[in-house]
Amino acid sequence: MKSQFELVNHLQIKHVKVIVNQISHRPPHVHSDFELTMALTDGGVLETRAARHIMNPGDIIFINSYENHSYYSVKEDEDGKDDGKSDPIFLIVQISYHFLMDYFPPIRNTFFKTCDLKEFFDERELHLIRRLLLASGRDYFNHEGYYQLRLVTKLSYLLRILLLNVPNKVLKDEEKEKVKRRFERIQRVVSYIDENYSGKIRLEEIAQKEGITIPHLSHIFSEYFGISFQEYVNLKRLEKAVLLMQDERKPLINVAFESGFSDPKYMNQLFKKNFNCKPRQYRTQARNHIHNLASLPITQKERLLPDDLASREIEDYIRRNGISMEFDRLL
Repeated sequence: MKSQFELVNHLQIKHVKVIVNQISHRPPHVHSDFELTMALTDGGVLETRAARHIMNPGDIIFINSYENHSYYSVKEDEDGKDDGKSDPIFLIVQISYHFLMDYFPPIRNTFFKTCDLKEFFDERELHLIRRLLLASGRDYFNHEGYYQLRLVTKLSYLLRILLLNVPNKVLKDEEKEKVKRRFERIQRVVSYIDENYSGKIRLEEIAQKEGITIPHLSHIFSEYFGISFQEYVNLKRLEKAVLLMQDERKPLINVAFESGFSDPKYMNQLFKKNFNCKPRQYRTQARNHIHNLASLPITQKERLLPDDLASREIEDYIRRNGISMEFDRLL
C-alpha cells in the first residue's frame, strides 16, 4: 500500500460514485469526497479518528471529506476463524464537493461533522434517508429511465437534509487550504515510510525534511491515524514479513532482516503481540489455513460487487426489511 489516499473516480455519473462493497478489511484511508455508508448486513465495523461504530443493518455513517476511516469485519465462523463468506456488505455513496457547486457554491468549502446519523435524526427521518440511499443505488446499478436525473434528484434532496441537520461549517478558502496542506504532509510522510520501511527510518529525519519539530510530527501522525509513527512502521514490516513467509524455503532470520527488523527477536515480539504466536508457529498455522492475511490489521481485503450482484443485495435488503419504495416512482 503505497498511499493511504483513495482517488475516487466518477466515471458513470459526474461527481457521484455508488458501490456495494463486501469487506473483510479496508485499512485507514482518506479521499476528498463526502461518503455515506449504510450497512446492508451485520458484522461490520467502521472506524474514524473519533469513534468506532459497530454497524447493524440500516445504520448510516456520514464521513466528511479528508476524514481518515477504515472498515473491517467482526464475523467469525464456528471455529473462531474469519470464514470469508459472511463478511459485511455496505452500500457506499461518495459525493464530490463539486456536486451542484454551480447552484450552491458554498458546498466547495463545507466541512461536516463525521457522525452516525442516529445522533441527529429520529427513526422516521432515518427511514426516509435509507430509502433515498437504496433508491439511489437502484438507479446507479439498473440504468433505467433517465436514471442520471433520478439519481441527482435524490442526492440533491439528501444533501439538503444533511446541510439542515448535521453540524457543518463553511471554511474560508485559506482555512480549507490549510487542511489540504496538512493532508498533503501526511501523504508525503506515509509515502516515505511505505517506500523505505525495509531500511532504517528515523522520525527526526522526516521531521527535518518537513521543517517541523519531532513532537509536532508525532502528534499529527497519531491524531490522523490513531496509532503512533513507530506502530505504523512496525505494521508495515509485519505485513511484509507475512508475505515473505509464504516462501517456506526462506529462513525466518532472512524474513526479519528483509522486512526491516534490525533484530529477529523484535519480529518475534510483534508476532506474539498481534497473532499470539511465534513466527514459526504462524507459518505452520498459515499452511493449515488457520491464519490468513486478513488477520493482519493493515492488509486490505474487500470485494466490489458487480452491478447485478449489487442490485441483488439492495433488493434483498428492501425485501428483508419490508421497505416500501412507492415514493421512487415519483422521483
